[in-house]
Amino acid sequence: MTSAALDPRHDRMHLPDPARERWRESFYFKFFDARLGIGGDTSIGYRPSSGHSGSLNVIWGADVPTLVATELDRYDAHDAPHPVAGMTYEPHEPFGAWSIRFDGRMNDGGLDAAVDPGAVRAVADSDRPSVAVRYELTFTPDQPAYVYREDPRWDGLFDGHVDEVGRVTGTLMVGERSYEIDARGCKDHSWGARDWARPLGWRWIDMLFEDGPEASLWRATFDGRTWLQDGAVYAGGRADPVLAFGESVAFVPRPRAERPASWSFAIRSAAHELRGHAELLRVLPLNFAMCDEHGVRMTAWIDRALYRCDLEDGRRGYGAVELQFRAPLDGDAPHPLTAAPPVPPIRRE
Repeated sequence: MTSAALDPRHDRMHLPDPARERWRESFYFKFFDARLGIGGDTSIGYRPSSGHSGSLNVIWGADVPTLVATELDRYDAHDAPHPVAGMTYEPHEPFGAWSIRFDGRMNDGGLDAAVDPGAVRAVADSDRPSVAVRYELTFTPDQPAYVYREDPRWDGLFDGHVDEVGRVTGTLMVGERSYEIDARGCKDHSWGARDWARPLGWRWIDMLFEDGPEASLWRATFDGRTWLQDGAVYAGGRADPVLAFGESVAFVPRPRAERPASWSFAIRSAAHELRGHAELLRVLPLNFAMCDEHGVRMTAWIDRALYRCDLEDGRRGYGAVELQFRAPLDGDAPHPLTAAPPVPPIRRE
């Protein structure tokens, strides 16, 4: 599907498939206030087969400690976004404004670019100090939503996927300090089987600027050779499908798996090209136990990173990128698979 086939029902909960245990509905909201140098990355996922829900909650920036918590909860009816450990998502109208609220505590993950793995867990299970955090934010889209094209090859990550960009406004309290947020932000909604064991690698990207164009896209490989790709570049009231993507990644030492430190990229749609270089300001490791196709126990390793990027056209923006790969349970892990070689520049006549 493309944004031209937008169905309001895709902004609400979907009918689960009881035959697939790993069927999951998930929502993600991200924002970055370039004026204040602070942003957030939050998500809630629901697995109706077990009645379990879970959240990721991150507050981060270049010069502020990374605050993070991952929490689990339960819910009874798959009919609306239910709260998880103090976090609430509330829709107001299909593909319109959503409220994002939180009132609780988050672990202090420190100031290092490599976020302390001990902080990436529930507050009750972490030995890191925690901080009281409260926010009341509103995401309001200001470009058309983009619905990914139907393609059964995505099975294992989702059946359907919708991206939006817009403004995030409201108040964030960290301890006694208050921030009046006026940020660029994005929203992601996926439904279908989410099987951490199937992909060999993915790149999930959101790129935000005060002055567009902006971008969101996902690339993934299930065999290590063929990459699936979808996403959009947003500008001028249009969501143009991404046609080409290329990247290169540089790494620095980190225990077990070298940390991605910088990232060069090219993203092209029919009307726009975003080409530049990014510094990864914070890298948050998310690990999930899994068995591969041969039954070998492994780890699905996801480095979720906050980055600052500079484009060749002179614009500076911020965003989030995920580098997913498989890692052994013990010992050194390989680098993530690179999604594509660099894209040659558009030839201007």
